[in-house]
Amino acid sequence: MPSIDTCDARAARLATRQAGHLSRAQALALGFSNSAIKRRLQRGAWARAHPGVYRITGAPPTWHGEIWAALLAAGPLATVTHETSARVSGSPHVAPRPITLTVPHGAHPRVEGAVIHQIDDLRPGHVVAIDGLPVSDPARAVVECAASLGPRRLGRVLDDLVFDRRTSFDQVSVRLAEVMRPGKPGVAALALLLDEREEGSTPSGSRLERDLVGALVAGGLPAPERQMALPGTGAIEGLVDAAYRDCRVILEADGRRWHTRVRDIARDHARDAGAARAGWQTLRFLYEEITRDPEGVCATVADVRAVRQNASLLHATGTHPRREAMGSADQFARR
Repeated sequence: MPSIDTCDARAARLATRQAGHLSRAQALALGFSNSAIKRRLQRGAWARAHPGVYRITGAPPTWHGEIWAALLAAGPLATVTHETSARVSGSPHVAPRPITLTVPHGAHPRVEGAVIHQIDDLRPGHVVAIDGLPVSDPARAVVECAASLGPRRLGRVLDDLVFDRRTSFDQVSVRLAEVMRPGKPGVAALALLLDEREEGSTPSGSRLERDLVGALVAGGLPAPERQMALPGTGAIEGLVDAAYRDCRVILEADGRRWHTRVRDIARDHARDAGAARAGWQTLRFLYEEITRDPEGVCATVADVRAVRQNASLLHATGTHPRREAMGSADQFARR
């Protein structure tokens, strides 16, 4: 067992990285016993910030310390999001309190002084580290704030983070497209703000399709079939921008202005659902993605093609490489 001096030194180092705070679980992992924790609280070396969260006495009380204390109290799956994330990222146009956090659905922590959201669309790629805190990235923070801020304050937050180069209008557009669904709060307000700030006009649909196909071919992929009939047996008919028949992947290039995208979201979902029932996967790429990150678009298409081609092969042969290997090992063992 580590010595008490070693435990205190480890606790001090950890608390320094967490604005003077540590959790009970962290203290136990460092080697403290329950009685040792109790003694430090009794003699005032530690102070209770929340149930199960302690502040090292002498650490100055700060707003970042409040965030760390709330985050530790909410549990290891919590993330700093919404208004607190926007403020940590550099926008002064949101209030510092209450602290806003997000946990996955099914978790129900209650933390004094904090608003805790339960959202399942917070992807790992949406989270960055700022001063050691797990924080939704600035583009994602704008999308989150759209649900709770009025249009004027939301516009100020958007401009703060874009003009300080923390994010861009394109990045906010991509984040919005990733989480947009019918009825999601704030989507229409943010769509209007993005349209107001859009520079110039988007290219025609045919030109954007050509740009998409050009990006794929330049990345080493075969050229997809263009203007193919929409697969499926639903009531919606039409053409898709491009498709790969060999793996049943549909590609749609979206150059619409944001208010139009929001208006058409239910129709888009119906088209995608009809194609999915026929075994096709739809990938939608925004104008902002195709023009700013063609390599990323190509990589996504290549990955999805590879996964679906492998799945088709396994389905056709009725075998799985790992199960085949395990079967061979079992046969060898029985000899």
